[in-house]
Amino acid sequence: MSRFLQLILGMQEPIFSAGLEKLEKSTGNSGVDTRLIADILEKAHSIMRHLGLDTSDTTGHELYAALNATVKKGNSESLLSDSDYLLLAFDSKIISFNLIDVIENSHHGLPYGKQIFSHGQRSLRGELVGRYIDHIRTDEVSTREIAALIGLLPESDEWYTDMKYKRKQNDNRPKELVK
Repeated sequence: MSRFLQLILGMQEPIFSAGLEKLEKSTGNSGVDTRLIADILEKAHSIMRHLGLDTSDTTGHELYAALNATVKKGNSESLLSDSDYLLLAFDSKIISFNLIDVIENSHHGLPYGKQIFSHGQRSLRGELVGRYIDHIRTDEVSTREIAALIGLLPESDEWYTDMKYKRKQNDNRPKELVK
């Protein structure tokens, strides 16, 4: 399972696999990483079907062109509103479903193979760390330490991960307590 995440995140082996194994062990091997991968595939395939693409034989180039076309049609925002951490690999080329990446790729006319996916990777790192932090068996400090050691919390992402975590905490509070 770590190979999928390692590839789309561009993480270094064997450090990443070992760290992910520690994070999984801290949850009692509850499959946080596996659930995240399943969520990525389920949501990405749903978007692909919405675009009229066959999930079993679509190429990366076709998906990239279809995502760029959504920007030109003006429906990328509604289609990709809940896809900030979705990334897929096609022949070692990463396709991001992150709205910012898709808009920038389209706006700048970046060809397939030269596309950006950094916003999607940052969001995926935040999602992965957040899921481990939110797990009932984990300790936030230890989780953050392991995540930092394996490259999931680079300094450049710190603001993003903290903001996303605080927003998630507020979303889980009763409405009358959120100001």
